[in-house]
Amino acid sequence: MRKSIFKRLTIFNIVVLILFLMTSCQNNSELTQTNVTPPIEIKVVVVTMFEIGADEGDKPGEFQLWKAGQKLDTCLPFVVSHHDICINSETGVMGIVTGMGTAKAATAIMALGLDPRFDLTHAYWLVAGIAGFDPADASIGSAAWATWLVDGDLAHQIDAREIPDTWSTGYFPLFTTDPLLENQTIDLSKLNKHGQSSNGEVYQLNPQLTDWAYTLTKDVKLNDYPVMQALRDKYTGYPNAQKLPFVLKGEHLAASTFWHGDLLNEWANNWTHYWTAGQGNFVSSGMEDTGAYQSMIYLDNANKADKSRFMVVRTGSNYSMPPPGLTAIENLKLESGENGYAGMRSALETAYLVGSKVVDTIVANWPQYKSIMPYDVKGEVTDVSQQRLTQNSEKSTSISQLSSTANSEKILTAAELAKALNLEAHVEGGYFRQTFKADHRPTIATENGDRVTMTSIYYLLSAKSPIGHFHMNQSDIMHYFHKGDPITYYMLKADGSLQKTILGPDPTKGHQMQMMVKGGTWKASKMSTDGKYGYGLIGEAVAPGFEYSDMQLGKTPMLLQQFPLHTQLINELSRE
Repeated sequence: MRKSIFKRLTIFNIVVLILFLMTSCQNNSELTQTNVTPPIEIKVVVVTMFEIGADEGDKPGEFQLWKAGQKLDTCLPFVVSHHDICINSETGVMGIVTGMGTAKAATAIMALGLDPRFDLTHAYWLVAGIAGFDPADASIGSAAWATWLVDGDLAHQIDAREIPDTWSTGYFPLFTTDPLLENQTIDLSKLNKHGQSSNGEVYQLNPQLTDWAYTLTKDVKLNDYPVMQALRDKYTGYPNAQKLPFVLKGEHLAASTFWHGDLLNEWANNWTHYWTAGQGNFVSSGMEDTGAYQSMIYLDNANKADKSRFMVVRTGSNYSMPPPGLTAIENLKLESGENGYAGMRSALETAYLVGSKVVDTIVANWPQYKSIMPYDVKGEVTDVSQQRLTQNSEKSTSISQLSSTANSEKILTAAELAKALNLEAHVEGGYFRQTFKADHRPTIATENGDRVTMTSIYYLLSAKSPIGHFHMNQSDIMHYFHKGDPITYYMLKADGSLQKTILGPDPTKGHQMQMMVKGGTWKASKMSTDGKYGYGLIGEAVAPGFEYSDMQLGKTPMLLQQFPLHTQLINELSRE
């Protein structure tokens, strides 16, 4: 009897346990289904490579204008990469910053493609970044849509000091033993049906999509600034380099080494010609895009992304070789440091102005473009250009307002201003004209003789002459800012200390509008070539009045001996 009861209880307990487990599993399943968030559908991924400081409110890098213009206000952590991901949840536009170089770009794209938070299966990808441009093909501020991405790192190299006398270079393609011959190209049979080499030396993007993007944007008006004109004028013999910014098609060479100069520019053209089997022409030089696209290929293989929807537009911040009359190192030094690239601002704006036309068009036509490539769509499509400009003109953070600022005010060029003020070249650099001499009053006795009580001048620095070299005046000089871009002054004092002051138009940014420099101080001045005006104009009141015999130009050896802590500054800002 007990055994029978025990057996029935045991069976009952087992049944209850099974029902409990089934109920628990069902509840857990329902709970899991309730808590799972579907991935966010992304329509366009904008790929930038760097940001200078913050994502907004300071000097922009490649990402800042996109964040503001596309309202990428929802930022999500992306700890496996360089920078947070920012999206516009309403439009489906995403912006990322990969970090500079092939390695960071490749890993960032791969990490994003594998991120379960996002559905990228139908997304279009737009790389929008600055680059060095071949002056034979385009001007700074221009935009080039690429069909071919060529890798400049995968190669053999022998030091130029060890190569045979008959060789023009020690750099030649992998698995070959000689430099390229003139007009030599790769055998097309060595590229697969997608235009790729086996080791990643070259990739062909979707040419139809490149053509569509170019046709859509070829008439976009681009911004130009006086400082750019000053640089363009130096490229005599290069008519395309002297044009106003424009949109073109041209290939991109990606190499993690920042190269510059006539000979390497020639190499880039030959290298691109070789790897594209003569079908491509080198225009832009950057660092990342072959790595980014290689990741796209792998993601496409895994059905995580569509490599045929990958686009590259590069914009010219600088030229890949110096203008006639300058060596490569001289030009590189001019563009390094505070001067920066003459085309930087325009290039960043161009990347947005051109790229956003593509992004906005895709978003506006998403019902068709999600499943059909833009060039295959039949019938009417929405033209977003007017919508975009109207919408942005009301927003303080928009690219439209930023861009229109450059065109709303008639800005004199440095040459026009110098002519209007009758300025002439100054021995210390820049341009000047004496505007007053107090010769109607008694003179003052000084160590160097009698002097009038005061003189005054206009003094102008420009993109063509951006440095006032180290010099010393015996008199005290009051400086007054008049117009243009800020000018940075460097004063070396007798105790070896350095004082740095910026004369400029905006006191809220720390600019001074007046500055006193006492006699006996070594002084130099410098303006950035990456400014709105391309020049800075000040006035100087000198007391006792100026005479050339009271001024001494700083000689580099003497200044280095006296101020050894400021070697780099002295080498840059002293003339002799």
